[in-house]
Amino acid sequence: MSWAGAAAQSVPPAQSPDQLIKDVVYNELVDHRQHGFFEYLDVKRTGQLVVVKAEVETPSGRLNRLLATDGKPLSPQQQAQESNRLETLLHDTSQQQKLYRDYQGDEDRIARIVGLLPNGFLYRYDGIEGENVRLKYEPNPDFKPPTYEARVFHGMAGTVWINAREKRLVRLQGELISNVDFGFGLLGRLDKGGVFNMERVEVASNNWKTRVLAVHIAGHVILLKSIGKDQDEVRSQFRQVPSGLNLRQAEAMLDESPSPELLRAAQVESANNPALSTNRSPTPAAFSLK
Repeated sequence: MSWAGAAAQSVPPAQSPDQLIKDVVYNELVDHRQHGFFEYLDVKRTGQLVVVKAEVETPSGRLNRLLATDGKPLSPQQQAQESNRLETLLHDTSQQQKLYRDYQGDEDRIARIVGLLPNGFLYRYDGIEGENVRLKYEPNPDFKPPTYEARVFHGMAGTVWINAREKRLVRLQGELISNVDFGFGLLGRLDKGGVFNMERVEVASNNWKTRVLAVHIAGHVILLKSIGKDQDEVRSQFRQVPSGLNLRQAEAMLDESPSPELLRAAQVESANNPALSTNRSPTPAAFSLK
């Protein structure tokens, strides 16, 4: 049976959930190694603060420029400060090295987390939504997480949506189904009930990017200090840029003022996404899987 036939008839595809996940992870990791580079608008809520940034990806790291804070465009003085910050970075080797290390660290972390999917969880077919196959997942009890990061992710259970045509990850939603202790609880704990949601979109042929990332997990670290982050992020207006772009070229792109239409689009995205609203009920603490 073809994938199209499976979707049209809303019946389980002939391929097993485990093999489907393996194919998806293979495609994701290939794209991860060979991906294109993009510029986009990033709207991020941290606590009660919502900021809009323009970001440009380069082989040397992600360069960004602050555009607005809590719906207000930067003043001329603030714009000048951003220009000075970027110009300083372009002349500071240590800042450039940190930019690359941070970028590479994010890339490596994504690859590690995606690599956990085939062996770390058990899957079962849960239905069809349009052209997406939906699977339920839960921790594989025979899997031994090798790191603290893997232990957190392995404590999740939830739903994964897969584009049936391209076998790509569309959405990953999960909830911590038990407390996750570090050092038998002496070093810290993440509390049962924490949730996360990641949504991805095809922004160019065979290029998928994370559009929404929200992770909210309550807990504490040593000495009962609470985890103090609370963050949600939405990216939009993706546009592919040359793969050989250097930091100076990226800075020149960021220096171009975004059109009013782009800023309005980001503001609409912010207003329509409940996670980015500052008028919201308190949520658990959060950490980023980027």
